[in-house]
Formats: sequence, C-alpha cells, structure tokens
Amino acid sequence: AFKVNAGFRFSYFIAEKKRYYNPEPRFSAAWRLSSDLALKASYASMNQYIHMLSNTGINLPTDLWVPVTDRVKPQSSQQIALGIVKDIDKHNIAISLEGYYKTMNNVLGYKEGASFLELNEPSDITAPKWEDNVTAGHSWSYGAEFLIQKKDGKLTGWIGYTLSWTQIQFDSLNFGQKFYARYDRRHDISVVAMYKLNDHINLSGTWVYGTGNAVTLPLSSYMPQFHRFISTERPDYENNAYFGMFYLQAEEFGEKNSYRMRAYHRLDLGIQFHKNKKWGERIWEISVYNAYCRFNPFFYYSDTKYENNKEYGVLRQVSLFPVIPSFTYSFKF
Repeated sequence: AFKVNAGFRFSYFIAEKKRYYNPEPRFSAAWRLSSDLALKASYASMNQYIHMLSNTGINLPTDLWVPVTDRVKPQSSQQIALGIVKDIDKHNIAISLEGYYKTMNNVLGYKEGASFLELNEPSDITAPKWEDNVTAGHSWSYGAEFLIQKKDGKLTGWIGYTLSWTQIQFDSLNFGQKFYARYDRRHDISVVAMYKLNDHINLSGTWVYGTGNAVTLPLSSYMPQFHRFISTERPDYENNAYFGMFYLQAEEFGEKNSYRMRAYHRLDLGIQFHKNKKWGERIWEISVYNAYCRFNPFFYYSDTKYENNKEYGVLRQVSLFPVIPSFTYSFKF
C-alpha cells in the first residue's frame, strides 16, 4: 500500500511597514513493503518570523529572541527526510531509522564584537538600532535518527540515538568560512524505561546524553601598547600635571566555535503509587532529578591562578542543579 498526505499553508506577517508573504507546501508519503516493514519520506517548506540570537562566547549563555522587521527578513527552511520502519510484533517492538537534510536562509548572528548588551535600542535617535549589530547568513543541518521502542507489556520505553551536524556561514564572520552552531550536537542519546511492578506501583527511569555546546575560546591574551593620560586632580610639584598609564588586555581568538564544552548527561528516577478512589485516581510520585549528581557545565569563564610565584590562565566551569528530589501529588477524575 502507498499513502501520500499533502498540505499547503500560506503565512503572512506584518512588520512596521513591510509585509511578508510565504507559501509553505509540505507532504509525507509511506510505502508499506509488507505487514511489518515500511518506507517513509517527507518534505516541508517553513518560515519563522522570530529569530534566536546565540552568544558564541564561553560566558553566561544569553540567547535572545528578536522579531522580523523591515530590515530583518524571516528565516526560511527546506527539509527532506527518508526513513524505514520495522515492527517486531512478537516482542511488541518497533525499530525506525531516518535520515534528514535541512537548509536555512536568513539565519541571524551577532556581528564581530557585538553582544546582547548592545541590542536594547537607546532613547537617543542618533544611536544605532539593534539591526545594526546583527548579520544574516545560511545554515545546514543533517543527520540520522535511530529509535527502538517497546510499546506493550510490563516493561515499556525506548532508546533513541541521533547523529547530527549543524553548520552556519556568514560572509562577514569567521573569514566567510562555515563553522558549527552553538547547539550543534554530534551525539544525542535518550534511554527511557517504565516498569509496571503491579496495579498500584510504577517505576520509571530516564538517562540522557548530549555532546557539549560549541563555543569560541580565546587562544591567548597579551598587553598592547599602554596609553598615557593627564590628570589635573593630582598635580605634581614640577609641572602641575600628573602623568599616568593604564593597560588594556587584548585576546586572540581562533576559528569560531572551535571548542567543545563538556558533554551533558544525567539520570532521572521516579516511582508512582496509584490508588483508585470513589471519584477518581490518586497518584503519589517520588522522583530524583540528576540522581548521580553530574555537574554539567552551564557556562565557562576565564580566570587566573598562581603557583610557584607564576600566574597561569585557567578555564573554570559553572554548574547548576545537582541532585534534586521532588514529591508530587495528583488526583485524576
């Protein structure tokens, strides 16, 4: 059997003075080769009228959402996907493998030296608007997803694995060369299991793993030529002026987003107690977030340390959310 679903959407967005019209066709197809094996394919054209700006530095992550304007065009994408699905009815297991390729245009990024601190439009009408601090480029995302799922029985759950690449290119950044996006995640794994101990008690566990974010790390720092200034607040005895100097520390960066943060992973556990009441079902749940207390990186920052009368540069990690237990009561009726 061969099935096709086709759809069409027309999007319309009004900026200050400009209007954007975009058709968005899409379709999906499935070809059942046998009772337990099928091929599938899909295509989708999409447009997004809000952009996410990501800071590529190692400091506090400051993602910012900005709207489409007269000067900033909407982001558009084209995506195709091909996959195969196999059912193993004897064990209530379904296995799927899917590959995808996606292109995106008008992706926004910060210009060199710009940050989210400069994007708030000041009251001075002569000051630059936030549009002056961003640039548009192209992005490519592709990869494969594997999923094995058990749908029935006392033990249910799934194992999912994704291998993917996401690259961006801006004419004015990284010498026009492609670089990996901050949220490019080479490996992504999720293992979810639920076990029905009896009619009243359910156990659950989730383990997730993801490659660390791509960030830009300074390779070295140096002190450029000092600057002189004159102050009349501290006159000396000779010329009634005070000469001083201050130093500016400069940093040298390599290719954009060429450094990887530590991988992210954690384990969540839970137990549910169900009991039927006259007017519904009562559920008590005890759960533990990050059960083995993994200190996942939230952001990094540069620091210095002193050993043997020498100064060294170090990279320090800031983490959030260690082991967090929780208790939940709910009533379904």
